Amino acid sequence: MTVILVVTEHSGALPPERLAHYEAVRGRLEDAAGVSVDSVQYEEVESLNGAGAVVMSGSFAPWADHSGGAIDRLGEIVRSYDGPVLGICAGMQLQARFAGGTIRHSPGGPEAGFTAVEVVEQNDLLRGLPARIDVFQHHSDEIAELPECFRVLARSASCAIEAIADPARQWWGTQFHPEEFDAAHPAGERILRNFFELSRPS
Repeated sequence: MTVILVVTEHSGALPPERLAHYEAVRGRLEDAAGVSVDSVQYEEVESLNGAGAVVMSGSFAPWADHSGGAIDRLGEIVRSYDGPVLGICAGMQLQARFAGGTIRHSPGGPEAGFTAVEVVEQNDLLRGLPARIDVFQHHSDEIAELPECFRVLARSASCAIEAIADPARQWWGTQFHPEEFDAAHPAGERILRNFFELSRPS
């Protein structure tokens, strides 16, 4: 199985230090997946067919800096892909948008650092996790309207939609960053491993 990391960062917001960040993300995904992970910037994606799984990353650049046409084109490609997709932060917001939902600035303002999240459904993506987890946040936007096809898997005091699932599409997403984990905050690693387990053919 080959995994593709779609870097949803605007091409003009990828200086060397940012590229190094996404390479570190790719490495963490590869460790969790146990297979090779290739990365591609979203404006350069031609097709996702043939990938065993796709992960859409977060983005440091605000949505206003992105090309609406490039985002729409990515949406067509992602919707036509019939494999499992994990959206992380901006990647999850794009999943909602691609399915007909909307995004807004977070009413409480930007959020950063490890914070507590309530697990609403302790299955599939969040299987094996306790009812409360500490995960890494780095965002200033959130999902405003979630399409009916999705279930909310987790929420927090500051964000009503922290994790989502649409098993029919094989789409899962997190507002937080599961790739940012450490010994004191291990939940993110478990979430990544759960996704890759869900991605393997039964």
